[in-house]
Amino acid sequence: VVREPRARVHSRAMRRHAAAVAVVLGLALLVAPVARAAPPSADAVLDAAAKAARAGKRNVLVVFHASWCGWCRKLEAVLAAPKAKEVLDRHYATAELTVLERGEKEALENAGAEELLASIAGKDAGLPFTAVLERRSRRALASSNLSGPGTNVGFPAKADELDHFVSMLRRGAPRMTDAEAAEVRAAFPAPR
Repeated sequence: VVREPRARVHSRAMRRHAAAVAVVLGLALLVAPVARAAPPSADAVLDAAAKAARAGKRNVLVVFHASWCGWCRKLEAVLAAPKAKEVLDRHYATAELTVLERGEKEALENAGAEELLASIAGKDAGLPFTAVLERRSRRALASSNLSGPGTNVGFPAKADELDHFVSMLRRGAPRMTDAEAAEVRAAFPAPR
């Protein structure tokens, strides 16, 4: 029987031990909650959008949404459709703000976004809520409210809601052509 030197046996045992420790630590890191940085404040998001808007003399399109809101995801998908996005990017800098989250998801909210939502008559309007803000003053030029507070179209599904939504976009982008407005309208499902 050939015996290995004691140092070699010891180093092999140490490697096995080190590998076991690495596996345990790796699993612990996978299971441990991931620390997330707080989302930027509403002011920071709007500052970035206003800075981007300055270059093309565009205004800011603000979309208020929440993780639980199915209609928000539908609106975001429509606004991200290639032809609609091309038109919107030409005329707007877009800012998405998270509001009205529940429970542990409240950490996803942009600080100050609910106050902004309330200031443009969107407090009890429901989500999604959209507004066009003037890039310098952040004054609301138009919103998804049809005729005042509490009349939010949300995701425009009816003909009059879609008319209002496109009209809102055109108020904030006076250079938007009829053809461009038609491209945005076409990105939505046919109204009921």
